Amino acid sequence: MKPSVRSREILALLQERQELTVEEACSLFHISEATVRRAFAALAEEGKAEKTWGGLRSLASGSQPILPSGLREELHGEEKRRIAEKAASLCADGDIIFIDGGTTTLQMARWLAARPLRIVTHSLLIAHEIDRLRSGPNGAEVFLTGGYLYPRSGMLVGPEAVESLRKHHATIAFLSVGGVTEEGITNNHHLVVEVERAMIERADRIVLLADASKFGRRELVPECGWDEIDLLVTDRFPDEKCAKLVAEKIRVSSQD
Repeated sequence: MKPSVRSREILALLQERQELTVEEACSLFHISEATVRRAFAALAEEGKAEKTWGGLRSLASGSQPILPSGLREELHGEEKRRIAEKAASLCADGDIIFIDGGTTTLQMARWLAARPLRIVTHSLLIAHEIDRLRSGPNGAEVFLTGGYLYPRSGMLVGPEAVESLRKHHATIAFLSVGGVTEEGITNNHHLVVEVERAMIERADRIVLLADASKFGRRELVPECGWDEIDLLVTDRFPDEKCAKLVAEKIRVSSQD
């Protein structure tokens, strides 16, 4: 991988995680510690990130690219699978559901593909995975929005995607998330949030999927407040304070 490409992907990863250690970068990018340290030093010198003890921190100074889905799937993979399985169990046969694009929501496909459901999504990856896993004519029906294909994300966004969603009504909307704080839910790009807002407006029940790494993080764009969320599905809470905060506002389904 060229250094320039690696630098862009490190910056995108920082947008997801805010901080990144040398050890984590070595594992995710399959490169040596020396290579990681050089990349971190270059980004810090260019003013694109801030060096920390043993790692790198995002400056959170603007909108950065969404992390490529293949790399995002490696982060907290087992937790995301468990969350997705629980979320899928909330669906009843015959439901019409919205599924937001994301690596956790993508995992839901394996438990939904063979069921008599109608699924509306703006994710090419989710639509393809359900179609691939569907066996026979009685599996889930998939309706895909139009829109602009956001680079390297597999998601359709923009006015066409929003308008398409507003023509439907869903029993449940399953939403992904960038950050979870006391103030509410945030995500990393306004085009993504516009689509999520359309889902919230047109669904009877809103279910948020978030692994523990999302708690305490604040992304660029507000997505929704706690009063708009009916259920949170998570693997665990990072601390008692956060657990108490969320439990007071909404019903929580934990995977511990």
